[in-house]
Amino acid sequence: MNKKEIMTRAHQIARNMPVTLNYRVRLSAGLRQAWAEVKAQATPQTVLYAVNHQPSGGKEWVALITGRHPKFKLGRKFLAPVRRDWSYSGKTGRTIFELEEGQVYEVNVPWKGRKFITVQSGKVVEITAEEVLKVVA
Repeated sequence: MNKKEIMTRAHQIARNMPVTLNYRVRLSAGLRQAWAEVKAQATPQTVLYAVNHQPSGGKEWVALITGRHPKFKLGRKFLAPVRRDWSYSGKTGRTIFELEEGQVYEVNVPWKGRKFITVQSGKVVEITAEEVLKVVA
């Protein structure tokens, strides 16, 4: 939405408010509401996802699937962890990543291997490799 559309929406909201208020007050409230609607649409819902940390079983990571890659089949962008809840020695714990709604991710879990996940309606759902290839294509 551009600024002109936001102002148009603010005027629509202001016209529907009670006439007992001054139009400037109604327009100000309409602008606040219009900007809130834009921000609500622009920010995708995020979910925190924890992966077990066990260095003896391999490194844990989460990668966003960005598309096809000629050599590795899938293009990946590795995510930085948001937080690490590890023990004092660093031998056990959890690494937490932030995932966005509607994106597809590949996760490596120590001792268990790799899997593909996506976020739907605020919940993490595991999907198959075939479904990932359909989404990417």
